[in-house]
Amino acid sequence: MNIPAALITGTALVLAALASALLVIGGDSPAYAVVQLVLIGIVALAQLIMLAGWRLSARMLLAMALTPLVVALLSYILPAYWIPLAAWDSWSQRLMFGLELESWRPPLLMTLSMMFLATACITRARVRLGGPLLLCIAALLLLSQLTVGQTSTSTHPVLRYAASPLEQLALWGLLGGQVLAALPGWKTQTAIVHRALWPSLILTLLALLLWHQQKNFTERELHAQLRSESQLLADRLTSEIKEHLAAMRRFTNFWTLFDQVPSQEAWARQAAPYHEDFRYFLNIAFIDPDSEILLVYPQSTINLGIIGARLFDAQPAGREAVSRALLEQQVGRTDVIELLQGVPGIIHYLPISRDANRTLGAVAMVVSLPILAETLFNEVDTRRTALVLAEGERVLASQTPGTPLGPWQFETLLDVAGQPLSLSVQPDRASLLERHDRYPIASLTIGLTLAYLLYLVLYAYGSLARQHRTLHSSNVELRREMRTRAELQQEIEWLARHDELTRLPNRRLFMETLKANRQVRPLSILICDIDHFKRINDHFGHLVGDRYLSQLGEIGRQATEAHGGLFARYGGEEFVACLPEKVADEAYGIAESIRQRLHDANLRHHDGSRLTVSIGAVTLLEGALELDALMQAADDALYRAKAQGRNRVMAAPELIAAGS
Repeated sequence: MNIPAALITGTALVLAALASALLVIGGDSPAYAVVQLVLIGIVALAQLIMLAGWRLSARMLLAMALTPLVVALLSYILPAYWIPLAAWDSWSQRLMFGLELESWRPPLLMTLSMMFLATACITRARVRLGGPLLLCIAALLLLSQLTVGQTSTSTHPVLRYAASPLEQLALWGLLGGQVLAALPGWKTQTAIVHRALWPSLILTLLALLLWHQQKNFTERELHAQLRSESQLLADRLTSEIKEHLAAMRRFTNFWTLFDQVPSQEAWARQAAPYHEDFRYFLNIAFIDPDSEILLVYPQSTINLGIIGARLFDAQPAGREAVSRALLEQQVGRTDVIELLQGVPGIIHYLPISRDANRTLGAVAMVVSLPILAETLFNEVDTRRTALVLAEGERVLASQTPGTPLGPWQFETLLDVAGQPLSLSVQPDRASLLERHDRYPIASLTIGLTLAYLLYLVLYAYGSLARQHRTLHSSNVELRREMRTRAELQQEIEWLARHDELTRLPNRRLFMETLKANRQVRPLSILICDIDHFKRINDHFGHLVGDRYLSQLGEIGRQATEAHGGLFARYGGEEFVACLPEKVADEAYGIAESIRQRLHDANLRHHDGSRLTVSIGAVTLLEGALELDALMQAADDALYRAKAQGRNRVMAAPELIAAGS
């Protein structure tokens, strides 16, 4: 076991266990924090078991950890129109003991980091399975968790991207343990690892940079879209309120045509269409010049109770607006006040003028803010969006869904006929997740996958190239060895047929040549023997003797080969010549040429006398070749040359073999 790697991995396991215990004791931590630490603990335990050599058990634990991680990654990648969030929650409750997906799903970068660490542990970070790249990608993902920025539009992104500092520290421990365990195996393949690793790391960095840019862009785009929708909602209501105010002016102008207070029936007949169009009108009332409420529509229970009330006394908060309409003949508007019906609202008073100095009364357009908020809220899915209508710090109406809210809250201003109100819109987390684009995460996942495949391809190519180089080197060495052996074989074959000292053919090659010319007639041979050669060796030594032998061999070779013959060393100081198609006279002339050239070479004995040679010659004119007889005849001629004083050529009688 690699002790340093085991110590670092064990530290990571202890950190995960302590953090999990603290979270459980605290009791108020989110479920996903506990689940994340449990997953880290499982991977750390599997890594320790792998270091101990129990690979099957370790891989079973890693498979347990990878299952929820793969589910989490798929939920990040697959769009909501493929698999709705509700389906993910249903599956999650079966897999994670009743927890919904967002209750346990680890942050995106942590999910990817743990998947790469677990995969590297399963493969034991071997080079041929991409171990160096898997751990480098895990390191880059951990660094990204340290540096990942928030979107420029919000203090909180929609998705969770980074783990807590304690979880990141535990993951760094797992990474360090795997690197220490795998480093010795990597060192043996440094060159090929570098060639495969660097291009893959560049692709990984590009994928991370592209993801970061796409992430910021899509979140800014979604944030702007939701803000635009909120503003559009507020603008639509503001425009509608302006329209109802214009409509009420037309309603008021209608009553200026009359000089008397309208009847309840006439009032109801004219007010009903306006109330139907603008449902947030609590009522439309007629106020006499003394601020008394004479007529009201609709005549609901809550509205009948205010008939006869004198507004100067009953509603002091709206006195100024009433006076402006009745006394100054100008449109009056209250702030947000408590209405006589007991709810907050805003009242517009529109004067009904008789002439420049007199008024018939005023039309009161009572806007109920709770009903206005209800009208506004009906245009939004309040099951998934929190809405708050307020005046400054005062909440006038609110609606909150039962689901967890998202991190984004949008504040817009409403102009309710000159009265500024604020509208707060906050979508729940589920709706944000459904509308969040998945292509940045999909592109990141695809980029990391392509980087891994690129590593495998480059490593395979490098391995094949290395094997090719090894094979090529072996082939070159084999060819060199074969060439050496061929040359050695040629040398052996040459030595088998040549004399090493004189470089002349030897007795074996001479005999083969005779046999090869067995059908050639005439066929002559010469036997040459240096006279008194033993004296040369005795007085000058073998080196001088060898030199004399070599010189005679060269003289004989030149003389013989010039006539198409073969000159060979027969043994010791004896030389022989094979002269095909040479008659006796020609053979005698060649022999005499050899003798004379040696005499002229001025090679001397110790006493100053010249080195000489005796030669016996024989010619076979017809008949079968009998080597022994032919050689014996030449040897006899040589013997006679020696007997007659040496330094001469003697020819044997021409031979005609039997059977010719």
